[in-house]
Amino acid sequence: MATFSWHLPDTRRLEAGLARAFNTNAKSGLKVLKRELSPYSTTFPCEIVTCRLPGNKKTDVFCKYSAGIEYTGFGHRGGPAYELAVYREVLQPIGVSAPVCYGGQVDPKSGEAWLALEYLPDALGVGKLYRSGAMVEAARWIGRLHRLTEIRRTVPGTGWLKAYTRQYYMGWVRRVLKSSSSLPRRLPWLEAVCSRAGDLLAPLLVQPLSIVHGEYYPHNVLYHRERVYPVDWESAARAAGEIDLASLTENWSAEITRTCIAAYQQERWPEGVPAGFIRRLLAARLYFCFRWLGDYEDWSRCPALPDRLRRLRRLGRELGVL
Repeated sequence: MATFSWHLPDTRRLEAGLARAFNTNAKSGLKVLKRELSPYSTTFPCEIVTCRLPGNKKTDVFCKYSAGIEYTGFGHRGGPAYELAVYREVLQPIGVSAPVCYGGQVDPKSGEAWLALEYLPDALGVGKLYRSGAMVEAARWIGRLHRLTEIRRTVPGTGWLKAYTRQYYMGWVRRVLKSSSSLPRRLPWLEAVCSRAGDLLAPLLVQPLSIVHGEYYPHNVLYHRERVYPVDWESAARAAGEIDLASLTENWSAEITRTCIAAYQQERWPEGVPAGFIRRLLAARLYFCFRWLGDYEDWSRCPALPDRLRRLRRLGRELGVL
């Protein structure tokens, strides 16, 4: 995407906003020295901003902007304004490891938003450091979050969070059926799985639910100095925690998947794994098949379409539909 199409704040406005975030005076205390687009891929444009703070101290800040982008993924994503609220009202009160959120701003008229986060130099996605145990640590991290945020131990003041309801799940199923019409021929097995989707996804609605990341893939989970730092929280919601475990372990080897599942179970349920866990995990994997296939109206533009269809068909067999 070309940078000229983005509506980024000019440097003067950015300095003023960062001065408020750092509780200092923009005229005498904070100066933006450099702005460069981040190589980190995300739905919304991001910059690494180098600032000079009072006392001539320099620091790098990771800034994310809504920039006029209105993509919500059919209501799945909430954007930088939503993510700012997740940092402030969910992650910070709980005290889990996450990039420090210095602050941000939402324009009450336009809805344009930005947030400033701690920049973690040399951090890598946990998938690139799996031999160092980063994937297992990510499983433990998300297990702890789910344990701390189960509805019966809910974080106060988070009623604004999105919730994955039956209507939400079935919306993806309907979009998959509609998109499948772009194929040159019908897939009877796909229609069979979709016709049973309501029952197959029902375990994801069983209480207790937790606060989930929503796209807890290894590239969204950074590992820095032997600590886990999940990023990109615009898809956070109230849902079944198994959804995050399913995304973390998608397409990984059986050995790594088993190790991550064991670490997650031990962290989330130290008193013992509840009945139905495997069934919910399979339902979560099924949901992601619908989620990503349903993102494209024209499947000729869907990346990895054959792999996603094969995965969906395999799950249909595992769940006894095919």
